[in-house]
Amino acid sequence: MSSDNPGLVDPEILIVLFDHDDTLVETIVAKWAHHKYVAKTWYGKDLTDDEIRPHWGKPFPVLVGLLYETDDIEEALARNASCHEDYPKVLMPHTIPKLRELHAAGKRLGIITATSRFSFEHDMDLHGMPKEIIDYTQTADDTEYHKPDGRVFGPAKEWAMLYGIKPHQILYVGDGLHDMRAAQEAGFHFIGVETGLTTAEEFRDHGAKSVPSTSDLTID
Repeated sequence: MSSDNPGLVDPEILIVLFDHDDTLVETIVAKWAHHKYVAKTWYGKDLTDDEIRPHWGKPFPVLVGLLYETDDIEEALARNASCHEDYPKVLMPHTIPKLRELHAAGKRLGIITATSRFSFEHDMDLHGMPKEIIDYTQTADDTEYHKPDGRVFGPAKEWAMLYGIKPHQILYVGDGLHDMRAAQEAGFHFIGVETGLTTAEEFRDHGAKSVPSTSDLTID
């Protein structure tokens, strides 16, 4: 990747994979309010930002168990789902144009997220995401491994190999250090986006390049 332009997607990159929450859609404001409502309504808990922050980005079933302090994960997921439409995520305005730009440049596109398949598919439909140009999707329901474990990308690597594409030809774009660590362990390139909880300084301190948002990804 170019040192002069941290958002440059080099020609050698054939697949661009994205995180979903806080990378392609704005999640924190809506979903933290959602979690607080569920915690208060069914668990009598006044959930705070400081309690949510350290668990943000964990697989969704794990997240709800921790936030609501319950071992009944199925019930927690059902309660969360019962009011999820009241707290919709917001599509970032540059997301679809950037996906189309990358697709037009010949890149294969994928989304790998720690959210549930139920939540992810709802978001895709709600926001009119161009499914016809998204070649690969993977949610928390599709693998036993989760970021920052690089093995989370095992299925994506297998998919890439169907096209003869190797890890060094894959870029992962995400908003957190857990995204960075998993991508590096998998042998992928990584670009951070500063639309989540991780700042440019934090990315830099951990040796990662970052850009303000996915709109700052550029093609050589």
